[in-house]
This record gives sequence, structure tokens and C-alpha cells, in this order.
Amino acid sequence: MPHADAGGLLDLLGDQSVREILVHTSERPRSARELAAACDVSKPTVYRRLEALERRDLLAQKTRYDADGNHYAAYACRLEEVTFGVDADGLAADLERGRPVAADD
Repeated sequence: MPHADAGGLLDLLGDQSVREILVHTSERPRSARELAAACDVSKPTVYRRLEALERRDLLAQKTRYDADGNHYAAYACRLEEVTFGVDADGLAADLERGRPVAADD
């Protein structure tokens, strides 16, 4: 996505929890519970960060089922690269995303 809201993106990526979520979800899809434990933050904090990342299409969400048939959301990182630059309009950000989570992930 060329020329994303660079300021908003910098604010989002400036959050340590957001960066940790992106790292953990780049390894494999993870649930909010797994992310809360891995990032050592509360589940409400994780959910707020997940919502912000989903709004920018930096995470993909997939419904998973456990052995008991219960379902939960798993999140996978879509962000592959961010490039910041300065142009005539000010600070600009170009995002490169991977493909969404496949149906069999």
C-alpha cells in the first residue's frame, strides 16, 4: 500500500507490544491467549493491539478449532516490509504485505 499514513504507522509500530505481536505471529498463527503470555501483557491489551493491526491489514485472522470442537481466532502477520521516506507531501510509508492465512494453515 503506497503512501500509508506514515505518522499513524510510526505511532503503532512504536508500541513494544505491537512489535512483539508482529514477531510472534510471523513465526506461526497464534491465539490472543498465546500472544498475551508471549508478550507478558493482559488479554485486553492484546485485543486492542490486534484490532489496530487488523484495521491496517497487517494481521490476518483465521478461525481455528480445538480437539473439543471449540473455536478461537488465530492471527498471522501479513507485514513483510515497511519503507519510510520523505517526499514533497512529507513523510511517506510503503507497506509490503504477504498473502492472507491459507485455509489449511
